[in-house]
Amino acid sequence: MLKKLILLFAVAFLMGACYTFNAPEKPKNLIPRDQMIQILMDSKLISNGITGFDKKVLDSAAVKVDAYVFNKYAIDSTQFAESNAYYAYHLDDYQYIYGVLKDTLGKLKEYYKKEVELEKAAQKAIDSLKRLEDEKKKDSVALLKKSKKNVIKSLKKRVLDTL
Repeated sequence: MLKKLILLFAVAFLMGACYTFNAPEKPKNLIPRDQMIQILMDSKLISNGITGFDKKVLDSAAVKVDAYVFNKYAIDSTQFAESNAYYAYHLDDYQYIYGVLKDTLGKLKEYYKKEVELEKAAQKAIDSLKRLEDEKKKDSVALLKKSKKNVIKSLKKRVLDTL
């Protein structure tokens, strides 16, 4: 039993020692956390937009999401990979980045969900107004026809009375 415990502690110690040994160095051109959040946000929004669009059209246009985002933030893939590896090793930073990303995407989703609901409500109101307008036109036409008939009757009566 004692041998198993010693072996277990030795393996745990070696794993812990290797974990700190392989820690990535802080890159000289580390992307700041806030910018990293923006980069990941843009990547996520663009890639979700692509899945909602016809992929064949985008593939034929040779749309490269990563290249667009890297160009926008004036970074390269190596800088992104090194920064991502650094933040992934430092879990507190990584959790913060993805926590903010998740919260922001959730807020955007709610915002656009409300926008869609407002748009639907506005369209429903417009449709209702059009229906009322159409009914009003029908009533007006019917009223005009009725009054035209009454005017013609009245004129015929006057003409007959004068004869």
